[in-house]
Amino acid sequence: MLTYFLFLFYLISGTLLLHWILQRNRFPFRLYHTSAAVLFKVLMGILYGYIFLHYYGGDDTWEYFSKSKVQTDILLTHPGEFIKEFLPGNSLQATHSFLQALYYYVHHFEFWFMVKFLAVLNLFSGKNYYIDLLLFDLLTIAGPLLLFKMLTDRFPEKSGMYYLLIFFIPSITFWCSGIRAESLILLCISVAIYNGNEYAQRRKVKNAAGTGLAFLGFLFLRIQYLIMFLPAFIAFLYSVRKKQGGPVAFSRIYLALLLIFTISLFLPPAFQLSRPLIHAQQGFLVLKGNTRYGLDSLHAGPVSFIKVLPQATANSIFRPYPWEGKALLQSLSSIESIFLIAAFLFFILSGQTKNKAGSALLWLFLFYAIPQLIAIGYTVPFPGAIVRYRSIPFLFLFLFLFSANNILQQKLTKACFSETLNKI
Repeated sequence: MLTYFLFLFYLISGTLLLHWILQRNRFPFRLYHTSAAVLFKVLMGILYGYIFLHYYGGDDTWEYFSKSKVQTDILLTHPGEFIKEFLPGNSLQATHSFLQALYYYVHHFEFWFMVKFLAVLNLFSGKNYYIDLLLFDLLTIAGPLLLFKMLTDRFPEKSGMYYLLIFFIPSITFWCSGIRAESLILLCISVAIYNGNEYAQRRKVKNAAGTGLAFLGFLFLRIQYLIMFLPAFIAFLYSVRKKQGGPVAFSRIYLALLLIFTISLFLPPAFQLSRPLIHAQQGFLVLKGNTRYGLDSLHAGPVSFIKVLPQATANSIFRPYPWEGKALLQSLSSIESIFLIAAFLFFILSGQTKNKAGSALLWLFLFYAIPQLIAIGYTVPFPGAIVRYRSIPFLFLFLFLFSANNILQQKLTKACFSETLNKI
């Protein structure tokens, strides 16, 4: 009974507190907008935890929670030891050099951060997974909220559309609501973009610090995501600074990077920029899973990357195909892919590619999402991991396609969105 009371207390009080903060920051939300966004995210998180506990044997999210209960006891009895375990000292003891220690620490940071973070939340939840989840989602919803604010500041007439896309796409919200790193990565991306945009225009120290903290979180949670995000972010900052709304800066930077990467493929293997991708793929290929896609091994040289590119693109964007959906999650993922492909085809065939998207932020979404998806396809053969990893790039593609394509926006807004939502 106490568990239910705590859950409802945190849900109601957390939602009211969040709504007060949003009002203070001039969000166009009424209480029911805040409540609906929070409730849907929490419900998706509960569904995530329940499905992976009862149908998939627990997954990482339940391992984090299991180990966090022990860490909570350590925090209460030996707080110094709790903090010491999280510092890089243990990595130095477990390795033989500073570089090895740094790699070891970064490689294991995500796991220990999640465990330690949940250990602190356990103090408020009484070591209950679903209350931990609620508190986790209330904190990480700041990522989607910042995205919404940035987009509606530029396109206030599309606030209803952005509200639905950011908070209510079931598959994306599902993967970004469990106790996993995706919620934190989306938060880091949003904080980096928001503060980077502010710094490029006003040069305030607090915005530089906010950007640095976001990139630090990126570095320790998923350094490979940081590497893929950095070129788009640099082009975004340049475009904001020069007040350019088009893709010129993005195109130049990515063409230069593509040229450098291609030239490196003709160099001796030790000098090829493809080595991190090859090593990442090798790490995934040795793992075992119930279902895996066909994915040829990458080798040094351009021929291998050209040969595997169709597989990589199909695996990360198009699959699972409708006939491959053996379970509910795979079926939902196939619907998501079909919807994205249909939106993209309509975008191309309608001639809207001749129109500018009108904001450097939207071009950042596109130029980050596509390379990230291709990198996922090159390295990951497991459909369960792919659909989780691609959730953020897919969200960005949806936001780009709906924003840049006025025809698609008008058709779907008129068919699906109420007048009330489009006036929030």
